[in-house]
Formats: sequence, structure tokens, C-alpha cells
Amino acid sequence: AYPPGAYPPGAYPPGGYPPGGPQPPQKKSNKTVLIIVIVAAVLALLCCGGGVAALIYGANQADEVTVSLPTTTPTGGVDSPSELPVDPDEPDEPTDGETWNMPVGDTLVITNDLSAVEITVTKFSTRTKGCNEFAPKPDKGVYLIADVTVEVSKGSAAVNPLYFQWVAADGTETNAIAGLFAGCGETLEPGEISAGRKVTGTLVFNVADKNGVLEYLHQFQPAGSWKP
Repeated sequence: AYPPGAYPPGAYPPGGYPPGGPQPPQKKSNKTVLIIVIVAAVLALLCCGGGVAALIYGANQADEVTVSLPTTTPTGGVDSPSELPVDPDEPDEPTDGETWNMPVGDTLVITNDLSAVEITVTKFSTRTKGCNEFAPKPDKGVYLIADVTVEVSKGSAAVNPLYFQWVAADGTETNAIAGLFAGCGETLEPGEISAGRKVTGTLVFNVADKNGVLEYLHQFQPAGSWKP
């Protein structure tokens, strides 16, 4: 007989292993494995779902940023016209010493490819009445009388008293038509003269006073002037 808990040699307790020996590994139940797999799948879905949600949110934010950006027009490579600088000291018209406000005796020379003409004012004078007994008095103040010479050195040129005008100090312009009745001197006759010829004549203007200039018009534009 063996004491309680003792076994004969070669005999093992139920389970097939001697007492105190290594125990066989316990088997995991299928239910536990299934739970672990489900939990891992859920975690994976949560992680992936969060990543997908983050991507979708980021894409939406990018769209919003793109829409909210201001639209600009490219300016590179586009040349904008620039204005030339204006010289504030540049006069609007020629000044003294050129062809404007010339003294008596100076000559204005106008040339082109076909002709050359020289105009000279030789004298200024004024009268408060006509030059003969039948001439009317100047209703504006005085008769301003200018003696002029026109000479052609090349080609031919037209001569006309209407090419001259008086410009008063206030800018008033007066032609010589009214002065034709003053009876002063030999009126400058209109006509065509050729190279080598010279004509002289008188221009009479009915004006307020002698404060102003006598202008010569070339092709209907002022080309020069003389002061009394």
C-alpha cells in the first residue's frame, strides 16, 4: 500500500504528467481568438476611417482655400505705355530773337522744296483819322499802318494782305480789310510773284492802340510776328 498522494513507479496522476513537471500549454478557445480578430478589425476600421475622414476634410478645406483666393491678372511681360516727360521750361511758341516779336527791319524767311519768300516790315505808324478827306475816322481808336516788303528768291509765291493780321495785347485778331478805306499809302496788292521779284505795300488796321504784334500767316498758321 502507498500513502495518500503517492503513486507506484510508472504511474502518473490524471493528466499524464508527473507531479511538479511542466504543464502542457493551455489551448485558447476559438471564441477568444474570434474576439481578438474582431477587435483588431474594428481598430483598423477606426484608424482607416479616421484617415479617410481626415483626407476628405483636408480636401474640402483645400477646395475652400482655392475658392477664397483672390483672382489676379498677371502683369509680367506687359509693357505699359509711358508718357514722355514734359519740360516745364519749354515755351508754347517761339520767343523773342527767333521769328516772334521781331523789331522793325527784321526779315521772316519761309522756305520749302519749291520756293523761298522773305517778308520784312520796314515801318510802323499810327493815325487818329484817315489819310484823305473822304476817309472815315477809325472807330476803334487809331489806324495802325505797316509798310511791308515781300521778295521771292526761289520759285514763286502768293502775296495777299489777308496773310497778315494784327493781334492785340488781349488776343483780339484784326485783318486789314477795314483799313482799305483809310486811304493811307499804296495797298499791298494780292497776286503771284516769281523768283527775283519784290513788291511793297501798306497794310492798315483799325485797332484800339499799338499794343500788340503784326503776324504773318503761312498756310493759315502764324509763322512770325513784329512789334511796333
